[in-house]
Amino acid sequence: MNLKQLITPNKLKVYLISTGHLIHDIYTSFLSPVLPLLIEKFSLTYTLAAYLRLAMRLPSILNPFIGHIADGIGLKYFVALAPAITAIAMSLIGKAPNYFSIIILLIVAGLSSSFFHVPAPVILKRISDKKLGMSMSCFQIGGELSRTIGPIIVVGAISLWSFAGIYRLMPLGIIISIVLLIKLKDEKSITHKSKKHNFKESISTTLRQGKKLIYALLGILLIKSFTASVVSAFLPTYLSFKGYSLWMAGGALSILQAAAIIGVLLTGTISDIIGRRRLLIFVSFCSPLAMLLFLIGIKHALIPVVILLGLISFSSTPVILALIQENNFKYPSIANGIYMTISFLLTSIIVLFFGKIADILGLEKAFLISGLCSFLGLPLVFLIPKDKI
Repeated sequence: MNLKQLITPNKLKVYLISTGHLIHDIYTSFLSPVLPLLIEKFSLTYTLAAYLRLAMRLPSILNPFIGHIADGIGLKYFVALAPAITAIAMSLIGKAPNYFSIIILLIVAGLSSSFFHVPAPVILKRISDKKLGMSMSCFQIGGELSRTIGPIIVVGAISLWSFAGIYRLMPLGIIISIVLLIKLKDEKSITHKSKKHNFKESISTTLRQGKKLIYALLGILLIKSFTASVVSAFLPTYLSFKGYSLWMAGGALSILQAAAIIGVLLTGTISDIIGRRRLLIFVSFCSPLAMLLFLIGIKHALIPVVILLGLISFSSTPVILALIQENNFKYPSIANGIYMTISFLLTSIIVLFFGKIADILGLEKAFLISGLCSFLGLPLVFLIPKDKI
């Protein structure tokens, strides 16, 4: 591939949206590394800590409605403004005076996140060439890279300015929003004005058209929630509990996400070659095994098992996004919104369940139960439709 192929106008837009994803998700990645500080500051139980994660996920209930709007009028301005709104909300957490105010800030950040993540994959499909899997990998790399450098940025900011001083990090999100507004303002190809359609009818049509696929995705998301989501939410807290410093706890989370970057880069690209179904089945079988190896090896080989888990358990996302967009849904944004709603809510419920178990049995046993529960999703994975090749 020569330089001209890498810098075509459409590819530049893919890179820009992926960069927006990177910067946006840097801010949403702040929650896990600062969770030990919030637990200490407000004397939170693990269950109350898990509710914070749920608060950020709660707006995902609106994802199908956001998708409905996107299919009707386009949401490029929401995509552009989301990084600034999320940056402001997440950068103010350190100044929050009480638990309730943190909940409000996280709900605002979650709503902004939904307005970014639901339309973005649809936009990417419209501006991508035949290599949709590669474009989705590029987009997802932005998300995974954010969770690699985000913990380092926020821990470094806390060391430099104190927890209350992380509000100084918000300008980066505002700047990328301005760039996105300028670059996407006149972009016609990313705005889709379809005929006026009823929301209820759109939802029922999408569910009917993709019933089998949705069941399959539910299985994949069960596996991912019990492995990747639980570990990314509670790894810093667990390591802090074990006596590691905040730097080491945040660093381990960054290593986890760095490995995830490699995973999503490989899976999206490889799925363009061997097919989405085959790759998703392989990853779904490997993720629970990687979780068990993580539990066995964390005491003796922390870094290798964290790398292995990150490499495998996060890698399904770009393939899923490509699979949804290739399913020829009548309302593609609504389809993506339904997937995002299932993903975010299922993750939140499982993380909340994990927190409750951790309060009762302790973190170590909660991790073991989570690993065993990840096997529950395997039977549904075989419902993935065959690739249309």
